[in-house]
Amino acid sequence: MGFIQLVILEGVLLLSAGMIFFGGIRGTVVAMATLSGVNYLTHDAAQFWYWEIPLLVGGCIGILLLFIVGRIANKSQIVGGLVGGLTSLVFFGAFVTPIVAIILWALVFGMGIIPKSKNSKVIWSFAPTILRMVMGLGWIIYGNLLTI
Repeated sequence: MGFIQLVILEGVLLLSAGMIFFGGIRGTVVAMATLSGVNYLTHDAAQFWYWEIPLLVGGCIGILLLFIVGRIANKSQIVGGLVGGLTSLVFFGAFVTPIVAIILWALVFGMGIIPKSKNSKVIWSFAPTILRMVMGLGWIIYGNLLTI
C-alpha cells in the first residue's frame, strides 16, 4: 500500500473510532459498515469472510455491552452531566489553546465531570465513556490488521 492510501486508511479508522465514541450504538453500527467496506476493498472473497466474521461478532458484542452499560449508567442519572462536561472540554479544546481551554471548561462546565455521589454511581457514570474509548482503540487496531 502506498503512503497516501495508508494516510487515508488511518483517517477512516480515526473517523470510525470517533463515530463509536460520539455516536454510541448508532456510531458502532456505522463504524462496522465502514470497516466492512475497508475489508471488502482490501481482500478477495476467501479472505473477506476470514476477517468479516470476527468483525461482525466483535461489533455485535460491543453493541450489546454499550446497551447494557448504558442502561446501568442511566439509572444513576449522572451520565448527562458527564457527557456534557466531556463534550464541552472537546469543544473548547478545538478552538482555544489547551491550557486556556481547560481553565474555561473548569470555570464554565467542569462541574459535570466530577459528580458528587456515591462511588458506585461515579464508576457507572464513567463506564460508558471508557467502554467507547476501548472500543474505538480496538477498531483502530483491527482496521490496521485488516491491511496486513
